[in-house]
Formats: sequence, C-alpha cells, structure tokens
Amino acid sequence: MFSTRHRRVQAGSPHRTPAALGITPVSPLPLAVVSTADAEAPAPLRLSRRGRAWRVGMALAGIAALVHGTLADSDDYFPFGSMAQYASAHDLDGQVRSVYMLADTEGGLERVPVPLHATGTGIGRAEVEGQLGRILADPSLMQTIADAYRALHPERDQYTTLYLMRDTYQLRDGYQAGQPATELLAEWDVR
Repeated sequence: MFSTRHRRVQAGSPHRTPAALGITPVSPLPLAVVSTADAEAPAPLRLSRRGRAWRVGMALAGIAALVHGTLADSDDYFPFGSMAQYASAHDLDGQVRSVYMLADTEGGLERVPVPLHATGTGIGRAEVEGQLGRILADPSLMQTIADAYRALHPERDQYTTLYLMRDTYQLRDGYQAGQPATELLAEWDVR
C-alpha cells in the first residue's frame, strides 16, 4: 500500500511527539464548574411584530413566486421556476426532444451549429427551450440571437438565416433506438 519511500509512524514514536513536530506543549487549563442554581436564566429574545411581519411577508412572496413559476411553467423568477422537472420519472420507452439552432452564414456555409452558450451567443439552449412557445409564435425573436452573436464575435462570419430545429429521440429501455427524427420548427432571415 505504501511505497518504500514512506514508512508507517507508530503511535508513541519519537517522530509524532509535539516537540518533534515543533509544537511547544501547554499545560492544560483548569475547568471551571458553574452551578446553574446560582445563575438566573436569561429571558428569551422575541421577535418584534415588525420582524415577524417581515419574515412572514418574505415567506409568502417566495411561495407566491414558486406557485407562479409552477403554474406558468416559467423560470423567469429563477430559482422559483417550475417544479415539473422533478415531479415524475421519465418513461424508459418514451421520447427525448432536443432543441437547437443552425445557421447559414455570409461566407456561404450552410446549416452550421449556432453556439447556444455563454461565450457563443450569451444565450443558453435552456433559455431558447424555455421561450420556445414565444419563438414559434413570433420567429422574429430569433433576431436577438443573431444580434448577440454579432456583438460577441464581430470578426466572425455572420448569420444570414437562422433555423430552429428539434431532434426527437425514441428510447427503448432507456437507450436511444435508431436515428432521431429531425424537424424544422422555425426559420428567420437575419436583418
């Protein structure tokens, strides 16, 4: 277990004494015995009405934000978002959907992956998935992603068209079965 360079140090060995470790021993302090019969117990501290009202108000505000996030299925007030993701187990023979974006570029490249993360566009994939209903109703919202990419990477080949895509993977016993079904959800010509 130990290499030959190491050796075990036994308890009581001269190598483990306080003096060997450079510690000066200190004499132990005497313990004081305090009798509770002689001392009065201090009165417990109580919250003022204002303090209680503040705490109850903050608790109610937190509960209201949590209920709103759950009912609206929104994470606008993170961490008071929807608890649905924790509510049930996944079906091992179900489907998994993955939303992502592709783009055509000014340089002629077609359908390149759009980096949906902090250093790519500053917008995460989860944020796009969270706003999916709004983006489907109004594809012009994808312009924000092109603008964010341009602001972060002005020296790179810019986007001319954005494609919002979704892959659906079928599971069998919790494993991917076959190739994903790919669908185009929305398209936007960048301005």
